[in-house]
Amino acid sequence: MNVTSNGLEQTDRSVLGAGPALRRAGILAYGAGSYAVGVAALVSLILVMLGVLDFQGGPVHIESPAFAGLFDLGLLVAFAVQHSAMARARFKERWVRIIHPSMERSTYVLATGAVLLPLLALWQPLGTVLWSVGSPLVRGAVTGIALLGWAYLFVATFAIDHFELFGLQQVWRGFRGEAPAPVPFRERWMYRIDRHPIMTGVLVGLWATPEMTLGHLLFAAGSSLYVVIGVHFEERALRRQFGETYEAYRRRVPTIVPLPWSR
Repeated sequence: MNVTSNGLEQTDRSVLGAGPALRRAGILAYGAGSYAVGVAALVSLILVMLGVLDFQGGPVHIESPAFAGLFDLGLLVAFAVQHSAMARARFKERWVRIIHPSMERSTYVLATGAVLLPLLALWQPLGTVLWSVGSPLVRGAVTGIALLGWAYLFVATFAIDHFELFGLQQVWRGFRGEAPAPVPFRERWMYRIDRHPIMTGVLVGLWATPEMTLGHLLFAAGSSLYVVIGVHFEERALRRQFGETYEAYRRRVPTIVPLPWSR
């Protein structure tokens, strides 16, 4: 799960100023559509974690709890592979030889939504209840904590650059015939006290629930493991990208996942 998209070295072919208007409009439309899919996937995840939507399995119904659990783990692995592989700089360098550089981030957002939405739709419900809060007051408080976690995530996307993070800035520049701008290092708002506030929001949203089923636990545990691993590799990428600037930032600001090797 990337906080920012890595800057890529651009060549003259990244500028579309001389290109046909239809092509530039197509890039802009592609970015807007990708944004819609990515946001729809994120909103769906939030609604499922809040219990507004339920895991139903869609057209797939596996009766055996053991096989259902294995199927769910396979869905998580598919998401982890997509989300991690496409975030690597080496993958991006090869990918922009196929697509225009201004579409790279939008493609990542689109692919994430295209994997996450089926994951939520096909997830096999494991309905065994592990805990359930009976008090309406406490249930409301736990749900409030979850809402704060998701709100924290949402605000954190604007603390860096929401539109760059979801690819809209890049396709807008492509539409205007400009090369993608390099991503600056930003330390604003909650990033002054938390190096990975987006991941903080995810973890709070995953675990703050008044009713924990076995299926929810499997999703939360698998996703949390991915967050821990993802933060480790994200740290490495950010240190390569920003050098001593990020090293100094790491020494001053903690992260929600205090990995021993990250220090």
